[in-house]
Amino acid sequence: MMVALILAGCDKKVESSGAMSETVEKTPVETTTVTTSSFTRTRAYVANVSAAKTVKVIPLASERILKYPWENGDFVKQGEVIAEIRNAVSKKGLEAVNAQVRSVDAQLKAAERELKRVQSLYESNIVSAQNLDQARDGVTTLMATKQQLIASQEQAKLGLDYATVVAPIDGVISQKNSEVGDIASSAMPLCVLLDMANLKVTLNVNEEDTPYLHMGQEVKLRFDAFPGEETIAKVTRIMPFVNPSSRTNTVEAEFENVKLESNGLYKFKPGMYARATLSLETTNNAITVPPKALMLDPELLAKQLSGQTLRRAFVLQDDMTVKSCEVEIGEYAGDVVEVISGLKPGDKLIVRGQHSLVDGDEVRDVTKTKNDTVATTARPTAVEDT
Repeated sequence: MMVALILAGCDKKVESSGAMSETVEKTPVETTTVTTSSFTRTRAYVANVSAAKTVKVIPLASERILKYPWENGDFVKQGEVIAEIRNAVSKKGLEAVNAQVRSVDAQLKAAERELKRVQSLYESNIVSAQNLDQARDGVTTLMATKQQLIASQEQAKLGLDYATVVAPIDGVISQKNSEVGDIASSAMPLCVLLDMANLKVTLNVNEEDTPYLHMGQEVKLRFDAFPGEETIAKVTRIMPFVNPSSRTNTVEAEFENVKLESNGLYKFKPGMYARATLSLETTNNAITVPPKALMLDPELLAKQLSGQTLRRAFVLQDDMTVKSCEVEIGEYAGDVVEVISGLKPGDKLIVRGQHSLVDGDEVRDVTKTKNDTVATTARPTAVEDT
């Protein structure tokens, strides 16, 4: 009797198991409702950092360098003496011209006194008009000679000024090419001054993006040396021509450097590598969706045209069946992608569980259920914390 009961129990279990196998489990999916929002197209570029101002310090005097106390990396202020060049020749020349000017001044005074004397005699009819003209010519000649000497004097003074090389801007010494004892030459800069307070980045913008460029446009910069930080530069120069070989438009954007309180040094340095993001046009009512909702489809890849990007997506119908959609997408921006065609506002787009679906499959939407489960499990925890 006991054996019969056991066998009967086994038969019921088999029957029950067979009934379960006939039930088709609906694929669970998660959805999101397609909406419109403001969408800004962006472009990422590689940018090189350089000083906003780079000045070559070129000596105008060709003589031996007597003083040059600076090294690469030293900071100098505008008007500060960078180097002194020997000026013995200029000094001697200026002294000689000064002596000539003094001599002419003495001669001019004597000539002017003689002119007054001859003028008086002429008025008394003692001397002729010819004598008066000769006296006047003597004064005019000496005045012209003095003017020539004054010009030579100014030139000699310039020679002395050229012997003292001063900084034209505030900046940091770089590319120092000479030392004390070298012969200064106008063919070789003493150094290059870099304006560290203001830096710039140079971008080579694609030709198709040039219509969206404008002065003052913001450029977001990220540096590998400072992960997670973002710096804003503004476009200050747009070249009025496109490079014919690369088909790019050169754009410069400037930003203020930051001086660190810890060591007094500037945070950003010329020569650094930056990742630049340039914002182009903004669409106010764009359809954007999460990229995870879109799937690669070999059939769509084969039919897409040049410049076109096609993806496969599934939309949940009111009868809980799915409909396959061919979606053309545009730009990516963060965690969303722009939809050009294939979806409309209000569509329930499947964002999870879609990879095993085919057109017409009946599914089970667990999006709301999942949220309810999270909320239910969260309530007791909140009460316990209270």
